[in-house]
Amino acid sequence: MEEKKKKSEGKEKEEKNKGKNTASGNGEDKELKDKINKEDVDERKEEEEKIKEDRLIKELQEEIDKLTTRDILTQMMMSLSSLAYKKMGIPAGVNDKYKDRQQAKMAIDGFDSLFKVITDEISESERENLQSSLSNLQMNFVKVFS
Repeated sequence: MEEKKKKSEGKEKEEKNKGKNTASGNGEDKELKDKINKEDVDERKEEEEKIKEDRLIKELQEEIDKLTTRDILTQMMMSLSSLAYKKMGIPAGVNDKYKDRQQAKMAIDGFDSLFKVITDEISESERENLQSSLSNLQMNFVKVFS
């Protein structure tokens, strides 16, 4: 019986000591509480970021779904035009290290080929702009590599 009483008193002391180790003295461990709150906030932030990311991906996919073959071909032509100028070393002093006759010719020929494919699918003003771009590419090629 004496032994049970001592054990009971020991448990009571432990419980009292637990309360003394806290900042507020009400049995809560402030550091642990702060850590849990921070984890909750971090989890909510991650969840919100994931929702935003999912929403952005959905919006981008919707925009991609709206693209037509004509849009893609036109974009490819603009990319080929930029690449051709770079491979011609234009502007001089900036793209000199990329100068490559064969690569420039291939980019211009690719532009020309796509232009022939898309010609009937675009407006007159677009056709004139693309024809002008092709002519400029070809003239610059001759100037640079002759």
